[in-house]
Amino acid sequence: MIRSVFFILVPVLFFSCSKFSKLQKSDDLELKKEGAYKYYDKKDFYRASQLLEELVPLLKGTADAEKAEFLYAMCQYEQRLLEPAAFYFNYFTETYPRSIYTEQATYMEALSSFENSPVHYLDQGNTEKAIASLEHFIEKYPDSEKKEKCETMIKKLNEKLEIKDFENARIFYQIMEYKAAIIALGNFAKDYPESERKEDALYFRILAAWKLARNSTEAKKAERFQQTIDFYLNFVDSFPNSKRLKELESVFDNSGSQLAQAKKAKK
Repeated sequence: MIRSVFFILVPVLFFSCSKFSKLQKSDDLELKKEGAYKYYDKKDFYRASQLLEELVPLLKGTADAEKAEFLYAMCQYEQRLLEPAAFYFNYFTETYPRSIYTEQATYMEALSSFENSPVHYLDQGNTEKAIASLEHFIEKYPDSEKKEKCETMIKKLNEKLEIKDFENARIFYQIMEYKAAIIALGNFAKDYPESERKEDALYFRILAAWKLARNSTEAKKAERFQQTIDFYLNFVDSFPNSKRLKELESVFDNSGSQLAQAKKAKK
């Protein structure tokens, strides 16, 4: 049975490869173009891409140029070559701003960039590019049915940037760089006032301030324990029902005692 299938498939594959090879070598632009479109319709994006790559420069200035270039960009996307796809979609929109494919190409550039956005702990340059592309699409096509989907993608990308910024701020606390942690965590809370991570940021800021105060020289203890108390009071105002209040109360009490001792020592 296996041998029978093998002897059936080999001629089919050979014929398919032979047909494609003939198309590649052909000087008949019409034949090559129709072959490329057929491969695309059959979702054979690799072969379609190979033929279209040869056709695009040859079709410049003809009525078929727009379709060929758009489909070539689509082939890159379908093969998950996302960075080249975004590049070619952008090139298309700049070259053919009034094409029937321009709106779709603008969206596909944004989608390619969105899908090329890396996990949050890597460099987020591509994420920022994706947000810009999505915002550009919404601005250019405010009535598009894809607007809501673009807004959802932007929200997801902003969430990724938020996680990245939070982790960057918290790492200062983890490596015991408490001065830097206080600044970074405070900046995070200001930059993302509605974030669900704001409570975490302000919590770690209190701990960073407290630990910094405890390890300070006598001359700086009063100022830094006062800062810890101020951070605690701000936290209580912002999160009066937080489950962390009980834990932080001991930090608050200790800071109050240490502050009183530091003030007494100065007299």
